[in-house]
Amino acid sequence: MRKIAVVGAGYVGLVTGACFAQKDNFIIIVERDQNKIENLLQGKIPFYEPGLDLLVSKAIDHKKIIFVDNLKQALNQKPEIIFSCVGTPSLSNGAADLSAVWGVVKEIGQNLTDYCLIVNKSTVPVGTAAKVKEIIKQELIKRNLDINFDVASNPEFLKEGDALDDFLQPDRVVVGVETEKAEQILFDLYKPFLNSSEQFLSMNWPSAELTKYASNSMLATRISFMNQLALLADKLGADINQVKLGMSKDRRIGSCFLNAGIGYGGSCFPKDVQALVYTGCEYDQEMSLIKEVENINNKQRLLFADQILNYFGDNILNKNIAIWGLAFKPETDDIRCAPSIDIINKLLEKKVKITAYDPVAWQNIKNIFGDKIGYANTSKEILSKSDFLIILTEWKEFLEYKPQDFACLKDKIVFDGRNCFNPLDMQDAGIKYFSIGRNSLNNFNQKICLENFCDQKENSF
Repeated sequence: MRKIAVVGAGYVGLVTGACFAQKDNFIIIVERDQNKIENLLQGKIPFYEPGLDLLVSKAIDHKKIIFVDNLKQALNQKPEIIFSCVGTPSLSNGAADLSAVWGVVKEIGQNLTDYCLIVNKSTVPVGTAAKVKEIIKQELIKRNLDINFDVASNPEFLKEGDALDDFLQPDRVVVGVETEKAEQILFDLYKPFLNSSEQFLSMNWPSAELTKYASNSMLATRISFMNQLALLADKLGADINQVKLGMSKDRRIGSCFLNAGIGYGGSCFPKDVQALVYTGCEYDQEMSLIKEVENINNKQRLLFADQILNYFGDNILNKNIAIWGLAFKPETDDIRCAPSIDIINKLLEKKVKITAYDPVAWQNIKNIFGDKIGYANTSKEILSKSDFLIILTEWKEFLEYKPQDFACLKDKIVFDGRNCFNPLDMQDAGIKYFSIGRNSLNNFNQKICLENFCDQKENSF
C-alpha cells in the first residue's frame, strides 16, 4: 500500500484518488473547501460522472480515502507521491492559468520533510515541470534544507462520462520523468492497471507535457474536419454518414471522432487547443492549422442556429421551441463551452420562447439563463407543447424515440445537431428533418438505391 496525496477534489482529483484507492493505496485528498469535503463524506459528488459516487463512497467506507483541508496536513502523513490535480483554466489570451499550480508547488516546498515524487496531473504547458522543480528548490533553500525530491509529468486522458474506464483500463499511461527512480515509482504504481508494459510510455518532461495538448488537438481537428466536410456534403448532395463509413474502413483513419455535428465543447478540447496556439506564439511557431480548428468549431454552432433562424424568418417570434440536450456531450452535466449556450443565446436575441430538457445538465444551464427559458422534467412532455424540436446532445434516451413520435410537434420539424436519426425514416413519418451533412440528399432516389442494394446484397449470400 502506497500513501498518495492528491491535491484538488475536482474532476481529475476525485477520479485519480478513487481509482488509486481501488488498488489498495491510501489516498489523502487535499481540498480547501470544507463544505465540499462534508458533501463528499456524505457521498455527494459535485459533478456528474457515472459510477464515481459509488467508488468514492466505497473508498471512504473502507478508509482508503481521507480528506484534509491543507497540504501541510497531507505531508504530515508522509506520502511517497503527490499528484497535483488543480484547475488550469484558460486566460483571456488563451494561455493556461497556472496560478493554482504554482500555489500548490510553493506550499509543497514550504512543508516538504522527506523524499517525495511530485506529479503534475493537471494539464499544463511545456516547461511547467522544470519550473516546478525550481520553485521547490528555492523554497527548500529558504528553509536551509537539502531534501531529495523528483518531479514528473503525468497528463490525464479522461473522457467525461467514461472517466473510470479510462483510468482503470487505460490505452496508455504517459509519464515525463528526469530520473530512473521516478520512472520506477510510477511504473509500479500503474502496473495493476496495465495489460502490457508497452502501455507505459516514459519520456522527458517536454514530450509528456506536449503529448497531452497534441492528443486533444488531434481529436479536435478530426471533429472540425468532419464538420467542415459536412457543410460541403450538404452542397454536393452527399451523405456525411456514408462518407464517414467510407473513410473509417481505412485502418489508417478508423472511425473515432468522425461524427459530424455542432462541434466540441467541455473543459478540455477548447482550452487545450487555445493553449497549444498560445504556446506556438510563445516559441515563434505559428500553429495555423490548430487555430483554424478552433475557428471552424466556433462557427459550426452559429451556422446551425442561423439555419433555424433563416428557415422561419420573422415567424419564429410566434414559435414555442423545444430543446433536447444541454450538456456538451452525453453522460455529463458539464456545460463548459457547450454549443447549447451559444445557440440559446442567439435564439433569445429574437425573444423566442424556449423550453429545454437535459437529464442532468439543466440546473447548470439554469444558473446561466435563469427564467429566460423554461425547463421540462421529461423529454416527452415538451414535444406536444412545442412547434418544433432542436436536438443539441445525443443522450441515449433520445435515440430510443421513433420518427412517428415527433408527429405531435405542431410544425412537425426537427433540427438535429447530432444526426441522431435517419433522414429517410423521418421523411416517411412526415417529419421535416434538418441534420448535419445530410440535408441535400435526393431522399426518394437515395431510398430506392439503398433498398435495391440491400436486396441484391441479401440475395448474394
